This record gives sequence, C-alpha cells and structure tokens, in this order.
Amino acid sequence: MKNEITYLALGETSRIGASSHYLRLGRWGILLDAGIDPHPSAAPVVPEYERLKGQPVNAVIISHAHLDHLGSLPIALRHFPEARIYLTPATAALSEIMLYHYLKVQERRVHLERTRYQPCYLEQEIDHLLFLFQSFAYNFPFKIHGFQESEITIQFWDAGHILGSAGIEIRWKGTRIFYTGNTKKSPQFILRGAKYPAGTDILITETTYGDNETAPFIKRPSEINRLVHFIKERIQFGGAILIPVFALGRTQEIMLLLHRLITQQKIPPVPLYLIGMGIKINRIYDRLLHKIYPDYKAKLLKTITGDTLYRKKFRKPSIILATSGMMMPNTLSYEIASDFLLDRRNGIALVGWADPETPGGSLRQGNQQKIREVFGVEDIHCGLETFYFSAHSHREELISMVEQLRPRQVILCHGELSSQGWMKERLEEKRLAEQIILPEKHQEITLG
Repeated sequence: MKNEITYLALGETSRIGASSHYLRLGRWGILLDAGIDPHPSAAPVVPEYERLKGQPVNAVIISHAHLDHLGSLPIALRHFPEARIYLTPATAALSEIMLYHYLKVQERRVHLERTRYQPCYLEQEIDHLLFLFQSFAYNFPFKIHGFQESEITIQFWDAGHILGSAGIEIRWKGTRIFYTGNTKKSPQFILRGAKYPAGTDILITETTYGDNETAPFIKRPSEINRLVHFIKERIQFGGAILIPVFALGRTQEIMLLLHRLITQQKIPPVPLYLIGMGIKINRIYDRLLHKIYPDYKAKLLKTITGDTLYRKKFRKPSIILATSGMMMPNTLSYEIASDFLLDRRNGIALVGWADPETPGGSLRQGNQQKIREVFGVEDIHCGLETFYFSAHSHREELISMVEQLRPRQVILCHGELSSQGWMKERLEEKRLAEQIILPEKHQEITLG
C-alpha cells in the first residue's frame, strides 16, 4: 500500500545480539542496524537478510558501533549493494576500527582453535563499505539519497550510550518514528544523558534492563564507594585488580572514574594498565569528544593510558583494564582472569553486562560448574565483585522516556522476554500507548 508502514525484525528480538530492524515505508525500505552475535563456541549469528529478497533497501542506518548493532554490516551490503549507510561522524570513525578488529578476532580464532567457522567477511568488503558512509551530526535533519524531495527526513539524537550513539528519528508523510538504539537517559562519567524528540507516533525501544528490579534503586555514588573499598582491600592484600571492559565505551568511562579516584586520593596511586583494543578507541575519543561535548576536557584520558604488559608482570598492586568485557576465550581479559582466579590476593571487578553464555556471564552468575569448564579452575580464590555501571537506561528511565514521547505504538526489543514482559505490563498499566508489540523474529507487522 502507498502509505502503509510495515516492520520486520531480521535479528534477535527476545535477547541481546544481532540487532536489525526493517521498515517498509510505502515503496521505500530502511534497515535499522546490522548487528552480529559472536557466539563463543559456534558460528556467529547474523540477521537473515535473505528474508528481504525482492524488498527495497535504500538505506542502512547504524545507531552505534557496538558489534551487536554493527558487526554484520559487510554481509548486509552483499545483499543490498546499492544502499547508502548513514551514521554519526563518531560512529563512522569507530566502526572502521571495530569491523577490522572483529575480522582479526575471527582469523585468530580459526588459527588458534582450528575451528571450521571461517570469518564472515573479507577485508576488501570492509574497505568498500567505508566509502559508502555518509555521516551527519546530532540535531541536523537530512534527506536520504535517492528519495523523493521531502518524502523522508532523518535526524540523529544523542543516545547517551557510547560516543556517537544515536537515537534515530524518521519522518515520513506526517508519521514520526523513533528508534532508540541503545539509550542511557541519565549521565555517565563522560557522556551526557540521552536527548529525545518532543514526541513520536511509533517507538522502537530497547528493554535491556526491563527485568532488573534493583537497578532503579542503585545510586552511582554508592557503587563508586563499593568499588573504592574493593580496590583498597585488594591492594592492602598486595594484589592486583582486573577490570574486564568492552573496548568501546566501558573502557573510557571506567578510565575516567579511576583517574578521578586517584587524583582525589580515594584509592592509592598504583600503576594503571590498559590492555587491548581500548587503546585505539581512546584515540578516537580524544580526537572527537570535544567536538560533541565542548565542555569536556578529553585530555584527561591521555594521562592514564598504560602500555601492554604480560601476566607475569602483574605481581604487584596495580589495576588492569583489559578486553574483552565478556572475557571471551583467547582474549587478554580471559587469560589474565584464568591466572587471577587462583590467587587470593587479587580481585576481579565486573562492571558491565555479559551474555550468560560467555565466561564473563558465568562469573557474574556464580555458575561454579561453568566456571570450572571455561576457566579450568576448581574454585574461585580471588576477590570477585559485580558493580552496576550500566550504559543502558534502567526500566523506570525507559518508562519515563515513553511518557515523554507519548507514542501511539510501541515495539519492544533488545531484551530478554522477561524484560519485555515487564515493560509491556507497566506501559499498559499506565496507558502510555494504544498498542504495545512484542515482535517475533521474522514477523511482519503493519504499523501506523
């Protein structure tokens, strides 16, 4: 139909990973995100782009540069070679690093594990798609190339999740659609909180922490105090502290926090080491952050960047930030953790989300059997604590966002079914939308 809007989830909807959403606006098509789920023991999961055979895909819009929203972009371009790619300038810069790095991770996995799962794409495919990037700043409405004059307008809104992350507003024939991507309403240590449009008709929102009933009551100052106590305790024992971090976002936020704690003399001035891809990401933060947040002095990040060291050097009190955040096998954080778990003096501070199926997820859950299997240790001897420093809005912040946007229709995604179920129940209770949808993967839904 000429004025019909349809929605199709190509990636996961009831869990986190391989996010990708297709919108058909009359005779035009837009792909929102092109993620991947890099499964630790199987082939990566990618959206089923084959489902769009015969459908128009004029644009691919990337909300941010985490792999679960970006990682299958070269595969998407195989299916839709004429599509243009739209993203913020920071996401464009970060995406280049993230895609090349993930390719190297896949190649390394083939070499070390002798796995039959080959890399998902080639370096030449990444080279090619970089030329298709068209970047636009926040709060700057733009038209998609090839669309009729004034038919579709896009605007990026600061999502507050990581550097360059964007909520995506789409306006078409009087209908407003807003896709949150990953959103963080309250400020973090570096980034300001998310900004939203004055209103929308159709809302597609994440629900990551919808089932976390304690998160709304956790205050950041209390979590900082807990982390200070944990670090000081381990240092007093003569040990070191490992903080597994995502290279993009969590590394920079925690680095700034530790810098402040040291300069404020709340923790001892022990050596601070940064290991892994976070070093490359820091350069992007240093280069671009002041353009987005003019009042922030990004140079603070440079004063605490350390050199890569091997495990044998972590025998004295120190703090190590290492990737990957989920401690995937054959990564630096996994290797260091395997060593630290055996030493009572040391500590591991878990500061971010981890898929339950990953080594980091098994530590967060305290799954002793899984820990023995993946780390090869019988018992945990080191100190182990979990801290809530999330880059996602908690569930009450999500409800507040919906109250602000007042949509007619809400699509709940990017979260476990329990998270989506709680959100749906609360939204219905507060009567915040006419229709609340829990989409199934590959289910075509008519909107508008």
